[in-house]
Amino acid sequence: MDFSLNDEQILLRDSARAFLREEWPVAELRRMLDADDGISAAGALWSKMADLGWPGLLVSEDNEGLGLGMFDLAVLMEEAGRHLIPGTLHASGVLAATALETLGSHAAQQRYLPDIAGGALKATVGIYEPDSGWTPMMLQPPSNGTATKRYVPDAAEAGLILFLGRTGGNAVRLSVAREAEIANLHSMDVTRPLYQVSCREENLEPVGDGTLGDLQAIVDKASIALSAEMAGSAARVLETTVDYVKSRKQFGRAVGTFQAVQHKAADMLIGLEKALTAVYYAAAAADELPDQLAEAASIAKATANATSVHASQTGIQLHGGLGFTWEQDLHLYLKRAKACEFTYGDTKWHLDRIAHGLGLS
Repeated sequence: MDFSLNDEQILLRDSARAFLREEWPVAELRRMLDADDGISAAGALWSKMADLGWPGLLVSEDNEGLGLGMFDLAVLMEEAGRHLIPGTLHASGVLAATALETLGSHAAQQRYLPDIAGGALKATVGIYEPDSGWTPMMLQPPSNGTATKRYVPDAAEAGLILFLGRTGGNAVRLSVAREAEIANLHSMDVTRPLYQVSCREENLEPVGDGTLGDLQAIVDKASIALSAEMAGSAARVLETTVDYVKSRKQFGRAVGTFQAVQHKAADMLIGLEKALTAVYYAAAAADELPDQLAEAASIAKATANATSVHASQTGIQLHGGLGFTWEQDLHLYLKRAKACEFTYGDTKWHLDRIAHGLGLS
C-alpha cells in the first residue's frame, strides 16, 4: 500500500499549513480561552474554512461536496492538529457528514448535506449514552420517553443535532433531535467543548436507518480523522521542543547536545512515525479495504493516543520550568491530547477490541 502523497494531496497539505499559519496563530487559539471571545474567534475561522470547502471534503459531489476520501481527509486533519483548530470541522464535516452519507435517506442527504458542505449549517452527532461506554452494542432504546447522549461535540453551536440510537437488536436509527436540552460537560480542552444532549422521543425525527456495523464504521472513520489530528499535534510539539533545546543553553552548551535529551526527542520521533504510519494505513483501508477498517482504526487510535500524550508530556519536561507556565503553549497541546485520548474509546478499549478481533480475548 502506497502512502506517498499525490500532487493534489501535497497541494492540500501545503495550502492548509499556510492558511492555518496565517489565520489561526496561537494568539487566535488563545482567544478561545476567554469565554466572551471564544465564539467569535472560532466563528471567524469557520467561515474561512468553509470558503475553502473543507466541511464538504467527505460529502459526495451529488450533494455539493468535494467527494474526496479518508486519505485526503487525513492529510488535512494532520495539519489541523498542528494548529489545534476548534472542533466544529470534526463534528460537522467529519462526524455528521459521514453519518448522513452512510445512513441518511436520500431526502435527508439532499436537505442537509449541501448546507453542511458549504459551511452554512453546523451539525453534530450524539452517539454515546450515560451507561453505554464506547461499545455500540451497549446503546439502548430511549427510556422514559427521553433519549440522552453524552460527549456530543460542539452541540451548543450546532444548527443540526443528530442522534445515532439503537432501536432494538442490530438496528440503529439516525434522527434529528428537535428542541433538545443541552448541558455543558466542561471538557478539559475548552477549545473543544462537549455537551450532554437530551431530547424527548416524540421530538426525534427519523432520517435514516442502518445496523450497528454501520454505526461502528461511522465511529471508526471519525476515530481515524481524530487520530490524524493527534499525530499532527504531536508533530508540532516535537518541532517546538527540538527548536527549544537547540537554543536553550546550560553549562555553556545547548541542552540539545546532552544525550539524555536527545534520547527523549528520539523517542518522540519514533512514536510519531508509528502514529503517522498507523493513521495513513487506516485511512487507506477505509478507502480501499473496508473489511480491515475496524482493526486498522483501533490500531491508529491506540497508537495516536499513546503518541500524542507522551509527546506533550515529554515536550513540557524538556522545556524545563518554562514548560509549566501559562505563557508557554505546550499545555494547550497536552490538554487537547488528554481530551482526545478518551474520545471514541481510550487505549485500553481499542487494544481490547484488537485482541478480540484476533481471537485473543
